[in-house]
Amino acid sequence: MTTLGSYRVSVQTRASGPQTALLTPARLEDMPTDWTFNWPGLWQLTDFDCQNIVKLVYSEQVWGLVRYGLYPYPGSSETLEIEHLETNPASRGQQTNRLIEPIGKWLIWYATQVGLQYCSGGLSDTPILLVSLEDAFTYYRDIVSMQYLGQTTIAPGEDGYVFSFSRTGATAFCLRQEREWGFPTPFNP
Repeated sequence: MTTLGSYRVSVQTRASGPQTALLTPARLEDMPTDWTFNWPGLWQLTDFDCQNIVKLVYSEQVWGLVRYGLYPYPGSSETLEIEHLETNPASRGQQTNRLIEPIGKWLIWYATQVGLQYCSGGLSDTPILLVSLEDAFTYYRDIVSMQYLGQTTIAPGEDGYVFSFSRTGATAFCLRQEREWGFPTPFNP
């Protein structure tokens, strides 16, 4: 799978103020067993030829995970799909209650960078897609500033909401993130 390697990024911690966290490809042993989603099960189902899981780590603890897929098959548009994103349950909720921020935005930044680097977007100029649950709808629309495309069915009885970044929107999001939090620096773990 296509990755961008590993990066040091700036985060804000409630206890210590500005700190450095790491964005890096995850390993099986990084998959939490006590989060909302079954990450060990998702790891087993991940096709690492087309998908990857990246983690945000601070103080040797995983604080967020994102799985994205890049499907370069003939006849399909060159689109990156952000397939699952979750932050550590200890740092969810209102911004004032979070132990570390921003977690989700850095994970989206990483996946978006992969999409910008490896996807042309095809004729639709939509290189990044994401399906959200209802409780994250305003996060992706208002905070991340993704374009809402409409509803979809995720599973029987479970609605999802489709969001996208055009190449222009993806670039604007990355620039906003870097302006606010600083430019990530590559490193070799």
